[in-house]
Amino acid sequence: MAPSGCGATPTRSHIFLAVKITPAVPQNLKNGSDVAGSWEMRYVSDAGGLGALMELHRDGNKVTGTWSGPLGEGRTITGTWRNGYVELSFAGECPKEYRQGAPGPVNVILAGWIDGDSRKGRMRVEGRSDGSWVAKRKE
Repeated sequence: MAPSGCGATPTRSHIFLAVKITPAVPQNLKNGSDVAGSWEMRYVSDAGGLGALMELHRDGNKVTGTWSGPLGEGRTITGTWRNGYVELSFAGECPKEYRQGAPGPVNVILAGWIDGDSRKGRMRVEGRSDGSWVAKRKE
């Protein structure tokens, strides 16, 4: 008798799926919105959540600014902006209260889309956590 998978008599299985596609009303997006301004952001990951403030400036495709929150106060942010898509990074400091790993220096990377006065995307605290972020422009 041959072992299963090695010359054994093949079996057939069938999977049937029913998929219904319903047209949706297109959402009014304002991609291409400017990144410059003051932003309140929230990050959620497997290590928990945190809130922070970002003050950003744009010169062409270049973005600079500051981050203030649990990963450091007044940290310099740099990055790029392309038609509403933004990539940002900064050197942070994990506090001793952080759930993932020992306190110490970390690199933080954010990427996402700006839609009018809101933003969302992915954020990674290298070697510590990966999650999603949302931000709203401060008035």
